[in-house]
Amino acid sequence: MVMTLLLNGMLSNMLIAAGLFAVVMLLRRWIINPAVIHLLLVLILVKLIMPAYWQPQIELFPAESVFDEKNSNGEQTDTLTNHSDKQELLSVVASSSLQQSRAPLKYLSERQAASTSLTPASSIDLKKNQSNVSNDAADSHWIPGFLSGNRLRETSFLTALILTWGTGSIVCFLLSAIRILRFQQRLRHTQPASHDLIQQTSFLAARIGLKSVPRVELTTANISPLLWVFCNRARIILPAKLLAQLNQAERETLLLHELAHYRRRDHWVRLLELLTTGVYWWNPLLWWLRREIRITEEVCCDAWVIQTLPDQRRAYAEVLVKAMGFVSQSQQITAATGMGSQHFLEQRLKSIMCNSVRSRLSRPLKTGIAVLALLLLPFAPIAVHSQTETESETAVAKDTLPTVEEILNEYHANLQNLLPIEMTYRVLSQENMNCITRDQFELKAIKQFPNLDRSEITVDGKVPSEDEFRFMDISFQLKQQQLERQLTPEAIQERLREKVVEQRYFWTDGSSFHQRWPYWSDSERQQNPKLDQGPVWPPENLNQHYDSIKLISWSKDNQPPLRHWFGRNKERSSLQASIGNQQKEMPALHTSAPLGLKAYQWDEKLPTYSLDDSMSKNPDQYKIAGRSQVNGQSVILVDSFSEYPQRSKESRWRMRAWIDPSQGYLPLRIEWGVVDPSNKLISGLSHHLETLEIKQVANSFYPVRIKYQEYTLDYPTQQKRSDKLKPEERARLAQLPIPVIEGRCKTWEVVSIKANQSIEPETLALQFPEGTVYENKIDGQKYVTGKTQPLPPEPESEPPKFVNFLEQAPPLQIQEWLDGNTRNLADFRGKVVVLLFLGDVMHFDFEQIPAENQQWLEMIKQTIKAFHTKYAEKEVVFLELYPPGTSKEKIRAFHQFRGFETHAAIDQSAPTGGATNFQYHGGILDLSFYLIDSDGRVIFGPHFWDGELGEMYFQNAADKLSISLDSSEELSLEEGARVSLRIMEYIISEQIDKALAAKKSK
Repeated sequence: MVMTLLLNGMLSNMLIAAGLFAVVMLLRRWIINPAVIHLLLVLILVKLIMPAYWQPQIELFPAESVFDEKNSNGEQTDTLTNHSDKQELLSVVASSSLQQSRAPLKYLSERQAASTSLTPASSIDLKKNQSNVSNDAADSHWIPGFLSGNRLRETSFLTALILTWGTGSIVCFLLSAIRILRFQQRLRHTQPASHDLIQQTSFLAARIGLKSVPRVELTTANISPLLWVFCNRARIILPAKLLAQLNQAERETLLLHELAHYRRRDHWVRLLELLTTGVYWWNPLLWWLRREIRITEEVCCDAWVIQTLPDQRRAYAEVLVKAMGFVSQSQQITAATGMGSQHFLEQRLKSIMCNSVRSRLSRPLKTGIAVLALLLLPFAPIAVHSQTETESETAVAKDTLPTVEEILNEYHANLQNLLPIEMTYRVLSQENMNCITRDQFELKAIKQFPNLDRSEITVDGKVPSEDEFRFMDISFQLKQQQLERQLTPEAIQERLREKVVEQRYFWTDGSSFHQRWPYWSDSERQQNPKLDQGPVWPPENLNQHYDSIKLISWSKDNQPPLRHWFGRNKERSSLQASIGNQQKEMPALHTSAPLGLKAYQWDEKLPTYSLDDSMSKNPDQYKIAGRSQVNGQSVILVDSFSEYPQRSKESRWRMRAWIDPSQGYLPLRIEWGVVDPSNKLISGLSHHLETLEIKQVANSFYPVRIKYQEYTLDYPTQQKRSDKLKPEERARLAQLPIPVIEGRCKTWEVVSIKANQSIEPETLALQFPEGTVYENKIDGQKYVTGKTQPLPPEPESEPPKFVNFLEQAPPLQIQEWLDGNTRNLADFRGKVVVLLFLGDVMHFDFEQIPAENQQWLEMIKQTIKAFHTKYAEKEVVFLELYPPGTSKEKIRAFHQFRGFETHAAIDQSAPTGGATNFQYHGGILDLSFYLIDSDGRVIFGPHFWDGELGEMYFQNAADKLSISLDSSEELSLEEGARVSLRIMEYIISEQIDKALAAKKSK
């Protein structure tokens, strides 16, 4: 995948460079200054090896407009960020990744993932004459004709091309290195120039503005005078015999010519030529470009000599003639800058004697060329093809095609011939710039949400209430924070990197299976952990060798059939394993390898959008569409249809497969999308699958690399459409599906595979070591290996209650206030109340605090004191609740320890602990707080941290405080507690400030 992208980029640069070179060659007769031509040619040379990071999409065959032409030519108005129709902006936000996808590409061997709001109606139509709205969505490849046919990769051709190209580059670089080293050795025999010659060189260098003067050396070899810069100070190499033939004026012009090369930094151009030639050694355009650069260099240096020594034209012309005649044959030394070629000597002499040529660039001209370089060097447009549906180009009579039953049976027989099979596979994931662009667009739209009025928004046809609108605002704020973190330069670089997200060992005979996969963090995913640590029998080996690897077996010989070992994971200090008869409760353990099974014998469904699932439906659901040619290879097009009432009664969900009968009837490509009654795709593809590599294993064919391509919303194309429309027409556009474009892809690939491989019965039995605590999923009880009776059940308690967001705060149930007065929450209506539950703090003796707890309590003390100090003069009330049984003396001791007092009360006793604590916090005695606004509603609390939003908020607070959570594991317990309290202090302060601001705005 990486090599393909690199190859596409290199060929893209080559095509753009060829176009620019053609333009320069056409315009050169009108450009008088050769320095301009030279600089433009060098920029083209740079373009060949310049990575592209500006990749606008150019649609080759635009789709027909959704609207009439008379409407589409209307005046362009605001962009999406300031549309008069704000409902369109909300539709962008609503279709963002805050919602779950209605037809997502399921993760391999994982549960269905929440992703962008992508309707199954969004699909790529491959027919050439399709003119649907979806044609704006695109597949971006510069060289589809070279590397793919109908977007199917020809792996062998690509591999051969890359190997040939790479081998040639290596040979080219080696030859250049050898030539450079050989010439460097020859220069060991050079002699320093005379003092007079050195003085003359220094004088000339000063005249043309050189601060450092190249060293002048003489050689006895019959070579052209040249400038040599290699790993040391620049040197001008002059042949002694030629120098003896020259008079003073001729020597002066010769030296000035070489100094001009150095002043113009032509030696850096030689290095650039060396790198570019190593990459594009096969390209005649490069050699032509190099030739033109050398010619213009010499013309520029001629102009430098003439302008510096205008009275020495004839002497300089004679030097050129003598220098060319001195060398018996044309020589071009790698990385050296000489006097030029004999072929253009006549033209140069005419120019020297007759013309007045400029050699330098004016400042405006330099600025213009710099702007041109900034625009063109990073530019590499992506050729966008309208998503049209592939036709059956060479359809033949139906009686020459196999039947549906024959195709399905051959597919299953090919793979089942490999059973029992053993393999290790991995899954790689990578996002592209389309994903980044989507997130950037969503972030831009979400930032506009605060500008919307509640009355302008409808959810399911209704205007949201104030509480719902406030919750939406909070959700978008957290989503904004998440997107901002994902769009930093470092995060984008990481997202664009291909990562290993799963690695697994898998064995099956079709009725039983055994799997292994590692515990790992992101930093460990690239290390390819060894999953076979030796035999699992005797069971003690599990504790010794498999404490960081999960194992699962399914066999009807096991009672019950499912046995799962997850080892001594640090997060599970007691429970180490489980048994059961249902695997559906563990979606992370699902199989993703193609096996040719119509149904699994164990408790699991075939993976959706997989080879097996696509080829295992009832035969009457399939229809043979005909044949097609893929890179000269005949394939069979097969469609499968099912109802899709979500779109319309007439629409159907279609799976189209390109079947290769010469390779075990394996699908080379599968596409999914919604079609209309005429079998035309309604919008873009939902997703597609490509078989990238097939290997012959045990007289069968097996797909060892499969690409799963997801599609993401193409907001830029939608915005371009909207910009062309009048405001009253945009409402119609908002009702249509947003175009889609290729987004993240996952690649499933086999690391090792063995066919017809048996497994030890002990491995399938997967007995647990003595003393293992495991859970029986059937009866829900825990057991210990070696004992038949279950462990005593934990005492049941009333399910905890938690107060909900924006719910009216429950009344306080107080046993006694510390000062003897009576209070309730209604007394503080109109103020912001901070309700603080202090449970685990009261275990300490504040007169004799243990040394190991002093620092922790001091941090708690300073945090609480900071809040009281900050909000003492504001309308904020602090109420402290202590567990039942806490004495007043203990509370006063705590107040004395921290140095200030506040309203404090003892919670009323209840069977579940503190009655108030149970209503708010489920009886948990951890230090916690709740924030109640001036209307008496709970607007913040500790259990609001549960889930993704809480993690996002905590991460965002850490980012604002410049705290890295990635290194938190390296902190000591005390330092970790200090960091957590600092983040919590920031979050609580932020929420109190927001509550006070909301109170003032009423």
